[in-house]
Amino acid sequence: MKNSVKEQKMAHIDPKKGFKIHLFVFALTVPVLWLTWLLTDQTYLWPLWQNAAWASGVLFHYLGVYVFKNKTAVPRILASVLAFTSFTSFASCSSTDETQNDKPQTYVLVHGAWQAPYVWDEVKANLIKNGNQVIVVELPGHGKDNTPTQNLSLNLYRDKVIEAISKANGKVVLVGHSMGGMVVTAVAESIPSKISRLVYIGAFLPASGQAIADLAKTDPDSQLGPTLIEAADHLTLDVKSDELTRLFINDGTDAAKQKVKDNYRAEPAIPFSNAVTLTQNFGSVEKVYIKTLQDIVISPRLQDQMISKAGIKTIYEINSSHSPFLSQPKAVSDLLIQVGKQI
Repeated sequence: MKNSVKEQKMAHIDPKKGFKIHLFVFALTVPVLWLTWLLTDQTYLWPLWQNAAWASGVLFHYLGVYVFKNKTAVPRILASVLAFTSFTSFASCSSTDETQNDKPQTYVLVHGAWQAPYVWDEVKANLIKNGNQVIVVELPGHGKDNTPTQNLSLNLYRDKVIEAISKANGKVVLVGHSMGGMVVTAVAESIPSKISRLVYIGAFLPASGQAIADLAKTDPDSQLGPTLIEAADHLTLDVKSDELTRLFINDGTDAAKQKVKDNYRAEPAIPFSNAVTLTQNFGSVEKVYIKTLQDIVISPRLQDQMISKAGIKTIYEINSSHSPFLSQPKAVSDLLIQVGKQI
């Protein structure tokens, strides 16, 4: 009686049908993968060379069903084990490929006017915590740098960033904020092959022939202009002390606002009038813009105009003031990590 029940259960198992389904899925899927590779120069789900592992699984499946069907149990079990091993090898590479897509990036961070490298501290820590490398550039005439103000220029800023990038292995994600947008634009024009992504955060994004002064004149919504105080020698610009945090970090904590006050320096004026000349070099670099929606230094309206003129398609938004890396550092680092994953 027990043998009869066992035979009835066995009758429902059709190894040949299982093999045919396996073969059909294999034959249907592999051409699609190769076609995708040919059309996009990318692999999806797993590396294409792992098709060989799957093919081995199909072969051993065939051996187990047809060649060893009338043999002893040992070779059939061995064939099944080999088929399973080959298939799991193929399947596991899907996870491996996803990990490779999340490979670490090197981020080069460029601060803006009236600021210095300290503004990136928390973003830098978050990026490093996620396995990335980070280079923070101190522009001449900012932070602890004492280059004479009369010697400063946009080209000098550009060269400082290029020097920093030269120390990195491979391409970098170049990030510029505010005035730093002008700097990274000039860098991209000079060394486009070293930049995998060019990221603007609430930054000036010029067209060829434009300077910051030109762009600022087109931004009636900006509240920065009336607060500026020009030095007698015309070499620096100050922001009225009682307006500094309202303009730059109105949504920040008291500690963040105090940090901005403690690190304040007058801004060199000459680079504001230096224009950039752009060619296809700059045009060849893929760009990303992160808008700062509560910005009253570079207004969202001007940001939209610059984005449109530059033809940028990848756009993110942070509901922040002009300095989101101080008021919302995790939001900034999360977006930068997201940008890195798309490379």
